[in-house]
Amino acid sequence: MTELTELNAQRANLTAWADELAVREASATTGRVDLESWREGWVKRRQVERAGLPTPTPGADGEIDVPESAPEVDGSDVWPVWWGNVDEVGPSPFDNLPPPLRGAKRRVLFLTDYTDYLERMNTHTYEIVDAALRHPHLIVDVWGPGWAGYDWDVPLSVNINRRANRVAAIEAGRAHHAANEARERQASTHALAGRIDIGGLLGDNADQTPYHAPSWDSFDDQCNPDVAFDFAWTMSDIYKAKDMPHVDGLDCGTLLVQQLGDCHEHRCMKEWYQQSNNITVTKYAFELNEIFNYDNIRTKFPDFQMHLFGHSPDTGNPWDFYPLPWSEKTREAAVFGFDGGFYPLRTTVTEHLRKLEKDSSLPASPISRHPHPGYTVHIPDEVRNNPLETYTLGHETYTTHRALREDFAGGMRKSQICVFDSSLERKLIRKYAQAFLSGCVVAGDLPTEHEEELEKFTIKLEPGWKIERIHWELEKYLAQPEKLHQMALDGFAYAREHLTGTSKITDMLRLVDSHRAGHRGYDQSFSFSNRCRTYWVNAQRPGWCDAQESYRGLEDRMY
Repeated sequence: MTELTELNAQRANLTAWADELAVREASATTGRVDLESWREGWVKRRQVERAGLPTPTPGADGEIDVPESAPEVDGSDVWPVWWGNVDEVGPSPFDNLPPPLRGAKRRVLFLTDYTDYLERMNTHTYEIVDAALRHPHLIVDVWGPGWAGYDWDVPLSVNINRRANRVAAIEAGRAHHAANEARERQASTHALAGRIDIGGLLGDNADQTPYHAPSWDSFDDQCNPDVAFDFAWTMSDIYKAKDMPHVDGLDCGTLLVQQLGDCHEHRCMKEWYQQSNNITVTKYAFELNEIFNYDNIRTKFPDFQMHLFGHSPDTGNPWDFYPLPWSEKTREAAVFGFDGGFYPLRTTVTEHLRKLEKDSSLPASPISRHPHPGYTVHIPDEVRNNPLETYTLGHETYTTHRALREDFAGGMRKSQICVFDSSLERKLIRKYAQAFLSGCVVAGDLPTEHEEELEKFTIKLEPGWKIERIHWELEKYLAQPEKLHQMALDGFAYAREHLTGTSKITDMLRLVDSHRAGHRGYDQSFSFSNRCRTYWVNAQRPGWCDAQESYRGLEDRMY
């Protein structure tokens, strides 16, 4: 490398550091980055640099003096260095990083269903698992009904004892794997320092030597406190009503955590393991108050002993959902998700787009439709009949699922505006987090949580609007690219702080600690409101909402 090349490289590094420092300082003092001001400073620094002058130092007023002879520089589509895939550009100043670890790493078992793993198009559960695998405070296992070794003839507690004992034996039998993991961590951006992956220990990855673990019947049914899981985390209702005798309380201090949500027709109360759970979390805050309030519970279960309830919102992962510079976006606006009566805004937009396909004389739309792939994935019988033992990153059985997620994420990051709605239940569905992380400005109604923040960077559409009114609103914003850029950055910053899988995992660890400290009741960490909504059908709605009114009650009379 020549001296001139080295000098230019050093100058570029210094300039990048100055840009990053300016962003960090702005975000630390105001909680956001004024993109226009940041770009103005970026342009001035580049002008001075290209004029061949020393790297500028701002004056007492913070301004950078630029000589009149300095060349013109276009900064209209310049973004901070962290505007991209976190695995490639590193963390942003807004990231909610885990606090320092106190004590030993926690052992968590994600209690999942194998058939659901194979068939469900939605990768919601395994995005949380992926985030857990990267979390520095956890040792992660994935297992449950249908995975190899699960035994329906013994209670859940015995299954989990056997699993914990087996995992401990696998870890002991593959002690030399630690050295391989250290080498892999250096070569891979997929795994962060400290990750322990039970799937990797079993050698499910093609580049690892398979480990032949002892047979399942060689493991003790009794719990061993030295190797027990700290908590088992299950999603939805992998156990049905007929399975309730199987779902008993866990041993060795292992807590059972159940995450529920999408309580259409109030069904979550029927899917709840009230006899066994230690912690119940819902994805949407209002469900705790409207479905799992104490009076409702005691009416249905008179002997219920209060445990801990929490709100664990939907999230996205910044290595799956990440932004692009505006110039690389290929669509002005796109509508995402399934349509139908449960989603009035999506239905209005999608029906218009279908009419356009048949009648080109209708007014053109700035909105395109991202195709919906359906809700199930076809899996070969060989995979179904020869179950895996656990989930492994990058496994071939999940290839189609990952491809669907990548297509969806790519559609969001390539769109300036993402159009969808929160449904009749007015939920902060995952699409909000996914779009914000992708640098796509959301156009839709506001859910009844995080409202005060979301309204600052969301294009608000009303569910009852006709397509002409929706088009007018979108065109208004599309004519203001600088405003869209700022809204995209604000949404990105908020999601990276509050709506990532990492923050969800960290908050779950807080809830586990709270339970062990004796906390019982309701833990609400985010703002929300209880207002009129409909749980799929008109019969299920808050008692103060007139069933003869719109699902949003008097609010819709304003439009």
